[in-house]
Parts: sequence; structure tokens; C-alpha cells
Amino acid sequence: MAATKDQGAAATARRRAALTREAILEAALRLCSPDGGGVLTFSRLGKELGADPTAVYRHFRDKDELILALTDVMVEEAVELAAVSALGPDRWRETLAATARAVRAVYMRRPALAVLAAARTTASPAETTSVEYLIGVLHRAGLPVVQAAECYRMLLDLTLAMTQSSASFLILDQEAQAKDDAAWAVKYGLLPEDRFPLVRASAPRLTELFRDDAQVFELVLETFLDGVALKIERASAAG
Repeated sequence: MAATKDQGAAATARRRAALTREAILEAALRLCSPDGGGVLTFSRLGKELGADPTAVYRHFRDKDELILALTDVMVEEAVELAAVSALGPDRWRETLAATARAVRAVYMRRPALAVLAAARTTASPAETTSVEYLIGVLHRAGLPVVQAAECYRMLLDLTLAMTQSSASFLILDQEAQAKDDAAWAVKYGLLPEDRFPLVRASAPRLTELFRDDAQVFELVLETFLDGVALKIERASAAG
């Protein structure tokens, strides 16, 4: 019996020794995905790692520090994905669209984490380099630096806000999702036409869009990019 206890203690010690920051982040990302259950707690993280949950505190002071580290990982993933899709720094519209789509895609892989991370700022090398690059893209397109920075901020805000909204819906239980779906598909479609003629006329499209956040995101992104194009034209006309 003593030998068994000693072996168990030795195994635990080996796991703790092998527990790295990278291993913790990988496990946390798995837990935040739909396949991983979409719930991040230190207790679940410990089980995923096969270690005592308190061992995580050797690498992260608290959950907030862990969330910031996970946010940094997603920022790096989004930058890499955007680089694959982008067509060059002189193609400002395509570059901004690729960036927004990459950010959304990466965050939507882990809805539970997206809800927590969308409003956070890490000021990591990946993040700050991306900010500099995108402002430069807009500046070369013809916007003064300050306006370029404003457009960068608007792009990221609309992307993260819409992504956070979509992610929040995805982590609701199925019953709550079904109620919201029914509200659009049934209740809006049955509103009295004499009082709500415009809503009734557009109800089928509103219902369709409710079920397709990705399509709504593309509509908003396209409208935003049209606005940036207009700003560039005005800046060019002003010399």
C-alpha cells in the first residue's frame, strides 16, 4: 500500500513538473470550444490536464490573467489567418475585410471564450504590430493618420461587438435559443398588419437574418467599408 501511495505521489509530481504555460493554454482553448463543453473553470482545467487545479496558479495568478493570455493566443491566430487571406497592403478594402473575417472566425471557434475576451486588450507584440499595420494600410490608401486610426478602431469594435453577440447566443441553452427563434419566426410574422405594415412586410427577411449572424456580419462589414471608401474619396478631394 505504501508503495502504491509513493507511486501515486511520484506520478503527481511528474505531472506538475510537466505542466507548462503552453499546455495550460492548449487545454483551456479545448475547454472553450463547443466540443470541450464551452465552460472554463480551474476545476475543469485541472481535470483536463490531469493535475490538481491549484497547479495552474503556478503559471497564472488568477482567471483574469489566464483570459488575457488566451486572448493573446487568439489575436496571434487571427493575425496569421488574416495574413493568409490578405492580398497585399495596397489593397486596403480586401485587407480590412480579411482582418475582420479572421478575427470573427478565430473567436467563434470558442464562443465561451469570445464572450470573455472580446472586450479585452492585451497590448501584446502581435496586437500592437497589427494595429500599426492596419493604420498604415489606411494611411497609404489616402486617409490622414488620425482618421486611419479611427477607422481601424471602428473596424475592430464592430467586428468584436458582433462576434461577442453571436457567441453569447451560441452559449445559451437550446431552449432559450428556440424561444428567440420562435419570437422572430412566429410572433413578428403574426403582428397586425394595420399597426405594423413595415415589420410584417420585412418579417421573412428579418427571420432569415436572425438565423444567419454570418450574413448580417457581412452586410455590416460591407456597409462599413463603403463608408471608409467615401472617407478616402473626400480626403483625396481635399488634397
